[in-house]
Amino acid sequence: MGKTCSFKFLDNHLNRELAGLLKKSAINHSIDKDGVVHYSRDDEEFVENDLICSIRDKVFPSWQLWTCPPDWTARYKEYMSRHGIPFREELSNGELWFLIPRKHRPHSWKLEETTSATRSPKSASLTSDA
Repeated sequence: MGKTCSFKFLDNHLNRELAGLLKKSAINHSIDKDGVVHYSRDDEEFVENDLICSIRDKVFPSWQLWTCPPDWTARYKEYMSRHGIPFREELSNGELWFLIPRKHRPHSWKLEETTSATRSPKSASLTSDA
């Protein structure tokens, strides 16, 4: 398969749905023992824009992806849980992403600082206003 991309919805139901779409689309892929889907860079645009986004659209009709440095992950998860913000977790090429409804504004969230060294979180560029 050559150079590959990887993706996994941490929600098993969503990940099984992705596997079914990949099979139905006849995309050459493999799924490792941890459930991570591997596919060719040649198929990256179709898999990510058509298949993965179609599942995201079912979870939240209007959504965004949010990423942060690994040492901020627990703080963001705790903040979203405490404030009733729905989210799903994804692994894209080994990096944790949060899928959240578009109406939320993570840049405005006030997280309590637990470390002296801070880095600004980054936001992924993918959004959907479907």
